[in-house]
Amino acid sequence: MKVKINLKEREFPAGTKFTQVVNLIREANKDEPVTKSLIEKTGQDHITFILNQRIIRPQEYNSIELKDGDDIRWIYPYAGG
Repeated sequence: MKVKINLKEREFPAGTKFTQVVNLIREANKDEPVTKSLIEKTGQDHITFILNQRIIRPQEYNSIELKDGDDIRWIYPYAGG
């Protein structure tokens, strides 16, 4: 099945859970400066995950099975002011 992650299309087997993709994204970005800094300062990466324009809470990750055409976005928190 095809799923978009930050606008890039990826192939996943049927039955893939949202949490599996979250883990792949976290692993792929663990050495990014923003990720490293957030983990050093807070102990977490604080990445926000969005599925089909809906923010997904961490407690929901395991219960969501992805479908063909799903659109996943992830962002770092940024504060302005």
